[in-house]
Amino acid sequence: MPLKFPPLFLLTANFHKDPQELYRLQEEIRDVHGALVFKKEEAKIFLVKEITAKKRTALELRKLGIWTREITYPDGRGHDEAELESQKSPRKRRKLSSSNDGWEIINNSPGSSTESDDDLVIEEFKSTPAPKNHGLSSRANDEPSTPKAATPRAAGSPKLITVLKISWYLDSVKSGELLPYDDYLVYEGELLPGSKNQPSREITLPSRGNDILARAKEDTLPSSGKRSVGKYNSSRTSKSHYSQSSGQRPELMHETTEEHEGTDMPPLPDYLHSKYCCHRRTPLHCQNEDFIAQLRIIQKARDIEHAKGNEFNGKTYNGAIAAIASYPHTLMSRREVLRLPKCGNKIVGLWQEWHETGHIKEVDDLLADPRMQALNIFYDIYDVGEKRAKEFYNRGWTELNDAIKNWDKLTRNQQIGVKYFDEFREKIPRVEVEHAANVILDHVNRIRDGFQMVICGGYRRGKPESGDIDVVLSHPDEEVTDQFLETLLNSLEEDPDHPEIPFYITHRLTVSTRNSDRGQEAVSWKGLRKVGSGFDTLDHAFVVWQDFEWATKAEDLSNDPDFRNPNTHRRVDIIIAPWKTAGCAVIGWSGGTMFERDLRSYCKEQLGLKFDSSGVRRQDDGSWVDLEAGGGDLLVKEKRVFAGLKLEWREPTERCTD
Repeated sequence: MPLKFPPLFLLTANFHKDPQELYRLQEEIRDVHGALVFKKEEAKIFLVKEITAKKRTALELRKLGIWTREITYPDGRGHDEAELESQKSPRKRRKLSSSNDGWEIINNSPGSSTESDDDLVIEEFKSTPAPKNHGLSSRANDEPSTPKAATPRAAGSPKLITVLKISWYLDSVKSGELLPYDDYLVYEGELLPGSKNQPSREITLPSRGNDILARAKEDTLPSSGKRSVGKYNSSRTSKSHYSQSSGQRPELMHETTEEHEGTDMPPLPDYLHSKYCCHRRTPLHCQNEDFIAQLRIIQKARDIEHAKGNEFNGKTYNGAIAAIASYPHTLMSRREVLRLPKCGNKIVGLWQEWHETGHIKEVDDLLADPRMQALNIFYDIYDVGEKRAKEFYNRGWTELNDAIKNWDKLTRNQQIGVKYFDEFREKIPRVEVEHAANVILDHVNRIRDGFQMVICGGYRRGKPESGDIDVVLSHPDEEVTDQFLETLLNSLEEDPDHPEIPFYITHRLTVSTRNSDRGQEAVSWKGLRKVGSGFDTLDHAFVVWQDFEWATKAEDLSNDPDFRNPNTHRRVDIIIAPWKTAGCAVIGWSGGTMFERDLRSYCKEQLGLKFDSSGVRRQDDGSWVDLEAGGGDLLVKEKRVFAGLKLEWREPTERCTD
């Protein structure tokens, strides 16, 4: 029976010489023991190969965005420092001048694995200032699962970072039991309350003007330099591969023999020979998430700038991100990146910079740029796109308070977006998604029994938390779905017993019944002679949702009749699809952005068809193509569409391209 290891994170240092060993170990730890994690926040143990120097280990952790301080004991040293020092030969050191601050690495070219720890000289001038955000969640070690014999020094502490030799794993497998750490411990560090080089999430910035700097430091990666970008605009149409943040030609990239040896790379999966995401398996988590997190920041900035004439716009980064997310191995070389679809020299250059330094200057500059901070705030307001965000900024607005001060210049939906700005940005746990969806289905079937529903969006792709709630509803009797939406909304908006109290829906954002208004008949579309005539016109309602029940409701209202509902306002999208094309609706609302975009491109370029959530039509004459005929439920109909489009079935959890 396989051993039950705690979550293990495999550091890639020193696998440069034999990447196949890394791939083999990753597959073994993942497939045999189910213990491999690729998100540092989930790791309880970090495994490292051929590194015993503590400062080198600390540097490898820092490349991941994990800042630590070595744990010391009463004698002022780490528990094994004396033993390690006795084994080390004298090392040549270079004195650092007082102008240096932080780490200095001498004779340690990135990716090199031929140097011994004695040849690696890492100096620290005085003490490195602790960064202001940490990159490792305190939840990483909440539930230690390692035997006590293997945790002699409180390894379950939420702030303890433990790095062991890879031989601990190998010897434990060989012996059939988890061995104590003592003989394998390389480094034990206390997590510092910050992380200058942490791989950033998508840009999340403050909502209140006076808190911009403080919240930005909490939610984003601080800049490593003082120079900010702020010059991304649609007039910059250069096709060069130069960095747009610096405007300078990048340094030449050093290539080794390994770069030209295809045998050093794992075989490329067949599905990655296709440029279409709908052909690929793209799971929720992958081995290159930290690098992807950096690319997402650049991609979002490009989307906000909407640089259509720029070769490196948001769509370019979306395509590269989707390809990397589908790659089932840790990227180890430039050539390995370059062979992926939509990953050209620009992406390769960014990967090499991140691989060698642990961060990307362009990302640092973007996150430090006040203009981009302001644009990002406005872009995150509901119903504000890139054009309106730049319009707000050009008026001199720099924070959310400026939008509040100019309330009359906002549309109704934008006012709602500002009012619930913080609440809309809070992620929704799966249990809450399920509760809201069940409420909707219950009301639907009270009105007319027999409806079927699929919860779509990020929930269906397996995300632990969602940005909003998407549900697709349909009924085998198409007369039932005709003009049904308004009846449903009325049911969810008003409690018949207490009409004076707000019910589940507090605001309607967008409501469309165009599908019912034309009798649910197929859209009148004339093929190539009239493109874009409102083909995707399902009945839908985008609403603001607030659960009107809470645990202490009776007591709270008894004490104060004006007590305000404490539940968070959520965004909910309700889609009503006619039965004949409901499978297309489920597909259209389930996949990530690039999956859906490439599905449309594939249908157009390879099949001569036009696809969206309303159905499938021929490009030449606009005639409807029925791919869903036959019995079965919504999921059966969804699979029929895949088969009709000559696509291999992909579970929703394999369509995670966003």
